[in-house]
Amino acid sequence: MSTELGWLSLLPSLLAIFFAILTRRVILALFGGVVLAYVLLFMPAVGDGIVAAGGGLFETLVKPSNMLVWGFTLAIGALFGVLERAGTFKHFVAALERKQIVPNKRRARMFSWFLGVAVFIESNVSIMTAGTTSRPVYDKLGVSRQKLAYIIDSTCAPVCILIPLNAWGAFNLGLIGNQGVADPLMTFVYSIGLNFYAIFALTLALVVAWTGWAFGPMKGFEAAAQERVRQANQAALTQTSEQPQNDFALNRGAVATVIISLVTMVLMVPIMLWYTGDGSIVRGSGMQSVFVAIVTALVIAIIGSVVTLKASAAVILESVLRGAWKILPLAVILWLAIALGDVTRALGSGEYLAGILNQTLPSWTLPALIFLLSALTAFAIGSSWGTFAIMLPLAIPLAMTLGLPVPLFIAAALAGGIFGDHASPISDTTIIASLASGTEHIDHVRTQLPYALLAALFATVGYLIAGIMVV
Repeated sequence: MSTELGWLSLLPSLLAIFFAILTRRVILALFGGVVLAYVLLFMPAVGDGIVAAGGGLFETLVKPSNMLVWGFTLAIGALFGVLERAGTFKHFVAALERKQIVPNKRRARMFSWFLGVAVFIESNVSIMTAGTTSRPVYDKLGVSRQKLAYIIDSTCAPVCILIPLNAWGAFNLGLIGNQGVADPLMTFVYSIGLNFYAIFALTLALVVAWTGWAFGPMKGFEAAAQERVRQANQAALTQTSEQPQNDFALNRGAVATVIISLVTMVLMVPIMLWYTGDGSIVRGSGMQSVFVAIVTALVIAIIGSVVTLKASAAVILESVLRGAWKILPLAVILWLAIALGDVTRALGSGEYLAGILNQTLPSWTLPALIFLLSALTAFAIGSSWGTFAIMLPLAIPLAMTLGLPVPLFIAAALAGGIFGDHASPISDTTIIASLASGTEHIDHVRTQLPYALLAALFATVGYLIAGIMVV
């Protein structure tokens, strides 16, 4: 078994990303990447590598922590299936229209942005809450689901990394403390204002939400969404003129069902984090908390649909199964992406990328180089947390050795991890954003990338300026 592969360690992830975008067959591309990674890991014993790939995929599938991931992924599909097919979402959207809460496209986009920022306890819950709540409104108003996926993806991880009192903060505080930093919490707090990518990504998403600005592939999807609504409205007018219909009777209980289920999902996460962490939110189990929160919301949605809309057991069962079935392909993508991330770490791809850094370069370029190297690592392995674990032990000692500000180097490493994770097709948050918004995964990746690159450009310039100022 070889783990000293150099540039070959990057090949499985990069080829998987390339073929996923080129062919749009994400599952096949990821599966091929996993097999290739194991073959490289066991070179020259190709047969052993192929057998190990099957074993690695099975281990990833049955790993207890991953079982919670599959559980909450399918449960969120079931939740949306119940709310949508049982009819409660129809009443919820009607109530939003009558209350004039989201009367237009701008208000709808701002609604999603504020939801994504407000639910900062856990990134997946932030995505799910903003995505599932906004999706029917976007469809109604003619805003593309790709725009929704971009807005929720650009508010979840960026806002979570800027708040130290959550699972993200606990994880990074542990990494910072292990590098001999005297006051990890205050050092992390000082780094927040220097996390340029997270700040620029949030700001750019706010600008897009306010203005509706679309460029690159996003323009085509926006035009298509508007055309669908125009045709639907025209058909509705024709139908109304031919056969007058009664006004839609709003069921307030159905509206309450949607609100209570989603609010419960959000509130249950910090409660479960506190419970699983023995009184400490930052030490709680994030995956377990999310799983319990979503299942609780699903139970409430089922009970509410039965009580308020008299939904039959057959309708509920069909809604649950159809919702979970629609999500299943994304659950498979998530499974393969996690398996690929595990084996690429075993190949040493992250360590190889970190080793590319040449310490003989001018000191003022180092923050920008840390940012870009961290971004490349996260893009290749599809994990911001995995990138943090690789890059912080590199960035912090480097800053200490050179006598440069440690918070700046921490911020650069964290910002790069967020950018790479944001742009990567094999990132779990990118996949879940596609899931929550109900869009084709590669469509989300293609439409989001130009915005992510723009924010990254601003961040790179920011780190170059910061490097010049401190050296």
